Amino acid sequence: MSDEAGYQELDTPWRRDPSELTGRLTDWALTEFGAGATVANVTAPDNGMSSESALFDVTIDGVTTGYVARMAPLPTVIPVFENYDIRLQAEAMRTVRRHTTVPAPVVTHVVLDTAVLDTPFLVMERLGGVAPTDIPPYVFGGWVCDLSADERMTMQRNAVQTLVDLHELRPDTVDLSFLARPQFGDDALDQHLGHERRYYEWASAERRSPLIERTFEWLEANRPVLAGPTVLNWGDARIGNMLWDGPTPTAILDWEMAAIGPAEVDLAWMIFLHKFFQDMAETYGMPGLPEFMRREDMAALYTELSGRPVEALEWFEVFAALRFATVSLRTSARSIAYGQAVAPDDPDDLIMFRRLLEAMLDGSYWA
Repeated sequence: MSDEAGYQELDTPWRRDPSELTGRLTDWALTEFGAGATVANVTAPDNGMSSESALFDVTIDGVTTGYVARMAPLPTVIPVFENYDIRLQAEAMRTVRRHTTVPAPVVTHVVLDTAVLDTPFLVMERLGGVAPTDIPPYVFGGWVCDLSADERMTMQRNAVQTLVDLHELRPDTVDLSFLARPQFGDDALDQHLGHERRYYEWASAERRSPLIERTFEWLEANRPVLAGPTVLNWGDARIGNMLWDGPTPTAILDWEMAAIGPAEVDLAWMIFLHKFFQDMAETYGMPGLPEFMRREDMAALYTELSGRPVEALEWFEVFAALRFATVSLRTSARSIAYGQAVAPDDPDDLIMFRRLLEAMLDGSYWA
């Protein structure tokens, strides 16, 4: 990428330097808030691989308000997802705010005009709190590890309660039609599977993954019959996409994977993403947080707080691993394309947690 494009060339060539955004956000603020508006303190958070975010302050008549701009990837970079629907994300957050007490951000602007920042973006009021880190993973150390055991149990309970509250939103009681994907199947589970297959076909255009294809076969062969309701799925439901004040959530972020489907889609994703980090810690000889977010505890909590049994959890854990495997395939391919990694001989080695997924398919994962 050229310097003129305003990109950070070293670690994340798909992200712009915040200093490049200051002037353009200032021009936008002057249009939206009036001639006295000023923009300052433009920074970029470290978490997240699929899109760019910029934190910034707008001052008007001496009053400063913090905002976050969530930007679709620029067309000149290698994206993680084929489509990035800014309007869908905004509507998901607005729906959650209208119908629940879950602390989704207030969306103030949806800007589809690419002349402003070269890509569509939305603007949210910034909420307080801190996110568990992805790099390095929060299980390696830091504030989550520094909490007391009781505080982490409270954090775990609050994370599950957040899912339960979100899952009170159902297509039969709230308009969630904007999240439906009828082109991928008749019911919500069909739509999830069809969407993931489409995503895999796109993400694997250059290198197919035999392991992912075997996982699709396993999911079809073991598909469950479910009694539970179809609900709003946050999609990227993990504690790293939440801001926290100690064990209390203050914001629920990252809605680009929102859909409708069984509640277990979110629960299994939250369980598996923590398991992925915990396995990484143990691989590097660190204790991690082995008593935190264990699958049995999370399932029991969900049943306690929702009054509904968790169905087919193993199946949904495999589905979570499939989803993350395809994301991993794409992010690894992007790193190779940008010269940050070397292509392996075996395409399945692009999956960061290959061993865990193989253990799922042979049944030893739950032994």
